Amino acid sequence: MNRIDQLSTVTAVSMADEWFEHATADHFWMQWRHELLVRQLTRIKYPIKKALEVGCGHGVVRQLVERDLGFAVDGCDLNRHALEMAAKGKGRLLLYDIFDRNPALLEAYDLVLLMDVIEHLDDDLGFLSAALEHLQPGGIVAINIPAHMAFYGKYDEVVGHKHRYNIARIEWLFRQTKIEPLSIVYWGLTLLPFLFARTVVIRFVSREQTIHTDFGESNAVTRKILRILQRLELSAPFPMPIGTSLMAFGIRSNK
Repeated sequence: MNRIDQLSTVTAVSMADEWFEHATADHFWMQWRHELLVRQLTRIKYPIKKALEVGCGHGVVRQLVERDLGFAVDGCDLNRHALEMAAKGKGRLLLYDIFDRNPALLEAYDLVLLMDVIEHLDDDLGFLSAALEHLQPGGIVAINIPAHMAFYGKYDEVVGHKHRYNIARIEWLFRQTKIEPLSIVYWGLTLLPFLFARTVVIRFVSREQTIHTDFGESNAVTRKILRILQRLELSAPFPMPIGTSLMAFGIRSNK
């Protein structure tokens, strides 16, 4: 078992543990999100030596980023069960509440990752503000979130989502936290037909089966279609006008 440094008290989080069983490193959606993250960080060209992933869960983002970008990523979460599932990496695994503001971790990182985290919080602004205290001035924050409250439904409720987002909301959060936007883009346009189909299908399944029905890769044909859509969208020479998700990057002000 990996060593987990316990810096805070275990606390209940708004996240369904079943999601971690399906969100593996080879899942098409995890790979799609990761490729977008790597592309944007490469374009930004900011020198990163050490990153913190807040709400790292079972550590798949941490695992893939360390593999493909080479720097150490510390992962923190309040879900011990999820942390115990994480693969061994270059960075530390921390059972840590960012609101504890551990002095050793404040302004200690070049990059803070919030990959599908803030949508689980009622007070997303307060959570983002606390997370950014761990980022050094001039450092980069990367955020991924589900897009558009019009798409909010049963799946969001089951996995613990409180919000879905548009670009205007992220721009507002960045202004409130003195983050200069570098890139804010929608992605997953080609997944919209699947999202609409999901809305219909999961009406007829139990809450216990909702995550498996929606996020599980059910068969080889579906997996192939989804990966084709992924390649098509990633090869597009223009940003998506709408999508199922939104990825945002910004730089913390030195002021």
